[in-house]
Amino acid sequence: MLYEELLNKRKAWYDNIKKVYCPCINEDVIFNSKGFHHIKYDGSGRARSKKEKMYRLGILPLAIPVIKCAIKIHKYSPPKELNKLEKPIEYWALREKVGKQSTTITVILRRIGSGNITFYSIMKKNDKKQKNHQN
Repeated sequence: MLYEELLNKRKAWYDNIKKVYCPCINEDVIFNSKGFHHIKYDGSGRARSKKEKMYRLGILPLAIPVIKCAIKIHKYSPPKELNKLEKPIEYWALREKVGKQSTTITVILRRIGSGNITFYSIMKKNDKKQKNHQN
C-alpha cells in the first residue's frame, strides 16, 4: 500500500475512534489530533522518516486491543513540568501481546495538567526508539 493511501485510510479510522475505555487505569483514553501528529513527527517536532511513519501507521489499529486488554501498567512516569505551558505531564506505557501474530505492542498514553488521558504513541516491544518516547 502506498504511503499516502495508508495515511489517509488510518487518519479516517483514527478520527472515528474518539475514545476507548482502559480498565487498568479506569479511565477513557481520548484519541485526539496530537496522538496522530506524533505518528508523523517525533517529540521535538521533526518529521519521522517515511519508513517510520509506515511502520507506526501499520501497527496503529493494535492500539485499541492493547488499551482494552492491558492488565497492568508496564511503566508509569509521574507528572513533571516538561511542556512549554509549565503544566505537569505524566505518561503511562501499556504493553500486551495482541493481533493475529500475538505481537507485543507498547502504547504510550499521556496527560497534560489535569486534562484527559490521551493516546500518544505506539511501538513494537523491540523498537530501539522506545527509550526516546518521552521527548
